[in-house]
Amino acid sequence: MELTKEEEQILQGESGEGPRAALSLLIDVGDFFEASKLIPISSAHISGVSYLTGGDGLIDQLSLFVEKGAKVSIPSTLNPCGMDRVNWENMYIDLNFATKQFEILKLFDELDVSTTCSCTPYDFGHLLSKGQHVAWAESSAVTFANSFFGARTNKEDSLSVLAAAIIGKTPYYGFHLSENRVPNVKVVVEANLNEYTDYSILGEIVGKTFSKHSFQYGAIPYFEKITNPRPQELKALGAALASFGTQLYHVDGITPEQELLAYAEIVDEMVITQDMLEKTYQSFYPETIPDLTVIGCPNANLEEIQNVAKLVKNKKIKEGKEFWVFSSAAQKAIAQSSGYIDILQAAGVKFYTDTCPEVMPYDKMRFTSILTNSVKAAHYIAAPSLNDLPTYILPLKKCVEEFFNE
Repeated sequence: MELTKEEEQILQGESGEGPRAALSLLIDVGDFFEASKLIPISSAHISGVSYLTGGDGLIDQLSLFVEKGAKVSIPSTLNPCGMDRVNWENMYIDLNFATKQFEILKLFDELDVSTTCSCTPYDFGHLLSKGQHVAWAESSAVTFANSFFGARTNKEDSLSVLAAAIIGKTPYYGFHLSENRVPNVKVVVEANLNEYTDYSILGEIVGKTFSKHSFQYGAIPYFEKITNPRPQELKALGAALASFGTQLYHVDGITPEQELLAYAEIVDEMVITQDMLEKTYQSFYPETIPDLTVIGCPNANLEEIQNVAKLVKNKKIKEGKEFWVFSSAAQKAIAQSSGYIDILQAAGVKFYTDTCPEVMPYDKMRFTSILTNSVKAAHYIAAPSLNDLPTYILPLKKCVEEFFNE
């Protein structure tokens, strides 16, 4: 990989041991993917923040970068950690976990990373534009950045994205190149998509169907007959697709890179019918309603918070049930000023920031299964490497109907 004079100096240690180590890692990644060079990036979003996923190894890794004097050189934010930093006890988090999680956040702070802790950095702070190069690691955020904004990022891992944040550059390969962003599969949507979970279920069907292919950078679906989707609905679609490795999709007449459709290399296609949608819903339907519903995977935006508030207004949560909403601190502040948080709390809803339904440890003596409106949450909460809890899906309105009294 070709290096600039400045990069060669960093590699020789002239900027310190931290940048040298970070650049060395980026060169290894670039060589593996046969990148020709490094390119500047405008922001980084770092995953692998929760103690549940990183453990003591994450603390050791971050400590090493801190000891080497590393600092991020571009705006850099964090993915959700494993708990709400203020209300962690209300989530039934134990003290040992909380102590370790606070240690991780302190180390990121010492690296000058903004400890915002949300999987939706585009809802605050990061303003993306078409063609803008970034380095992001959260799978649903990567898909949304690439698809909704037309920005350019690969799915980084937690270490490579930290290195990219320190250097301010990333290897030039994959989705940073136009030729790798053209659609390779086609989806004609004949089913009715009426709300958030419909789009999430659509992503489940499409992701599972096309996961059989061994595309170098995953399936890149091109959707026809999707009309007037809300941003959070496209977020739900992308998050579900990301569960199957998709990092980019195109929607006819809606997503930014319509010019790339002319170069589509379609090798497979499918039609989504109403029957397919309903059968997939049924496969996630709970036989017995769980005691906990979690909403906000990816973290809820203001409109999603408003929708929950409208549905629970003047209602009370049923005895023995809990209903949790997850969002960013920035969105919570706006929701608070709009009166939505007061409505939620009056109904018995618990509102958490800094974390998400996937990367927090559940009290398994208290909760033996989970209900959600998100395919991504269902996949990850149930993963043996995370919480290994059976997780079921209903649309938001039905979740509320099951959990609240008039």
